[in-house]
Amino acid sequence: MQALCQPTTSSADVNCPVCSQGFRLFWERSNKKDQAAALPTVLNELRAHHKDGDEHPETSFNVPSWSGQPEFSGAALLGGAV
Repeated sequence: MQALCQPTTSSADVNCPVCSQGFRLFWERSNKKDQAAALPTVLNELRAHHKDGDEHPETSFNVPSWSGQPEFSGAALLGGAV
């Protein structure tokens, strides 16, 4: 399942376990059980951003990543981000 992660300074749905930066999450599916099952993947991706001194993208991004514009992803469109 895909999630759109949108950096935010308020009303975060999840925080990076490394730096505590907040993110709003927009899900491709509304089923809470599916979202809970996919949350570890999102957290792992946030941790991975810090490998080799990297930081989080300054704009929205998808987990898992995809080659299109984040705002046109299934998670963005079905999750109500746009």
